[in-house]
Amino acid sequence: MHVLVTGAAGGIGGGVARSLAAAGHDVLGVDRDAAGLAGLPDAVETAVVDLRDEAAVSDLLADRPLDAVVSCIGGYEIAAVEDTSAEAFRRQLETNLTAVHVTVSAALPTLRERGGRIVVVGSMVGSVALPYHGAYSAAKAGLDGYVDALRREVDPHGVDVTLAEPGPVPTGFNERAAAAAAAAESSDPDGPYAGAYRAFEGYSPAATDVETVVERVVTATTADRPRTRYRVSRRARWLPRLARVLPDRLYDRLVRAGLPGGLLWRLLHR
Repeated sequence: MHVLVTGAAGGIGGGVARSLAAAGHDVLGVDRDAAGLAGLPDAVETAVVDLRDEAAVSDLLADRPLDAVVSCIGGYEIAAVEDTSAEAFRRQLETNLTAVHVTVSAALPTLRERGGRIVVVGSMVGSVALPYHGAYSAAKAGLDGYVDALRREVDPHGVDVTLAEPGPVPTGFNERAAAAAAAAESSDPDGPYAGAYRAFEGYSPAATDVETVVERVVTATTADRPRTRYRVSRRARWLPRLARVLPDRLYDRLVRAGLPGGLLWRLLHR
């Protein structure tokens, strides 16, 4: 199988690329982080590409055989919606949503010819919008809708589409976002959200481990008939279900209680 793995310099993408290559698949790992790609084994072909660049992605994939695209890209910044600049909002939409579309649209003609598949790693926040993750939640919710629409379009053409939605994973992803929150708190220590930003100090939530997410994504990539959605971790499974049965304001309180400093956070991380 010829597989494109995007976000291959990250914890999940790198794990997926290693696992697929070890199983004998022909893997191309793509990221804009050259140093991260350099840590992959020689069995993984790598390319440094900004996936928001349509021309660069088209050139990379031209005449390349592909049986699967696995999208593991993402990034976010912790900030209240009020404190999120248009530039920061746009940046998160482009990283988490637009870059996925650029890759998928370039690869689809080949995938359609070869009866291939697309696996997209989203996030639990696509179903459960978290305070101080507004832009990221919006991007991942958009990704959820994008994947559903894509699957309904391409399934008749023999292309499988799967969305994986993990809960928080300890990859350094959340820790980098927490550092940005600390900077926001320092810039306005008397602001209305300063206390919330301060609570994110040392933020390192872990609903599941990297290995489990990698295993599910590899399964979705290689299974004869993959599921359309994999919610990875108990938190990622039960929180969306509770949203369907609880009144909105009660559910809002539950979600806030799961943030750093909240009662549910203390119970989960004691």
